[in-house]
Amino acid sequence: MAENENMVVDQMPPEEQPQESKAKAVLQKIGAGLKEWGRKQIVTLKRRPHFIPLFITLITSVIYLLCLRTYSKVVMANFAVEWAGFCVFVNTLLSVLVLALYTSAFPKRTKPNIVLVGLIFVFYIVMLLLDILYYVRINDYLLQSTMTDIGRESLNNAILHMVFGGISIIVLALLPVYSKLIMKIDTSKEIESNNINEVIETEDDEQ
Repeated sequence: MAENENMVVDQMPPEEQPQESKAKAVLQKIGAGLKEWGRKQIVTLKRRPHFIPLFITLITSVIYLLCLRTYSKVVMANFAVEWAGFCVFVNTLLSVLVLALYTSAFPKRTKPNIVLVGLIFVFYIVMLLLDILYYVRINDYLLQSTMTDIGRESLNNAILHMVFGGISIIVLALLPVYSKLIMKIDTSKEIESNNINEVIETEDDEQ
């Protein structure tokens, strides 16, 4: 049986063998490229771990800004509702300012600005409190409004924003913890040249 299999392999047309080797080479090249890309991303996170909470905050802000049209319709239809418009206005402002704070709170090659990091937490807490206030005030007036469906939609949006706001707070609070875990990841790179293995450490990539 083994002799028959060897004969089949030997009888394979020469045109198919190079194609298979080329396909394997392409797959290996793609795999190596993805691995190198992942290594570089980890190196970046080692240098700037605050990108993780910044990314979560960016998602939170985008979610709120995309829902702004719904909030505006509800506020205009229920203009007599106290504090609803104020909550939407301040949350919109803070959703933009909190992103700007990150650039100042985590400058390059220097330690984080503790005061500004604390201010980021204050912004998060204020936004959560305003979301809760908006939810309570609008929910109380929904039965008197003719825009029940869009009102419920805005309440669901407020809940979604509160959830992502809470996640943003947790991720930022745990930044010192997972920063140490990320630093333990091996991002060294081996290069084979003339039968000599050279190891490029993370510090070389930072330069």
